[in-house]
Amino acid sequence: MGVDPAVTEKDRGEGRRAVEAVVVELLPQSGYLLELSSRAQVKAHAAGAGKVNFSRLRPNDKVLVELSPHDPTRGRIVKLLPA
Repeated sequence: MGVDPAVTEKDRGEGRRAVEAVVVELLPQSGYLLELSSRAQVKAHAAGAGKVNFSRLRPNDKVLVELSPHDPTRGRIVKLLPA
């Protein structure tokens, strides 16, 4: 277990890190399957307050996702990035 050099990360405080990802699949109950640049797959959901004004994501959309410090296979989508 070490630092993944393929992941460009920004420190979000409290052990969280934000990385860019691409939407691979839409899951039930507003879930998304994302693929990081390191080819790792992560399950994510839209961030709390963003759910109200959050636009629907489609496969191949680029997003910024905050990974959980406890489980790096889970995260929350904080921003939709321009194509």
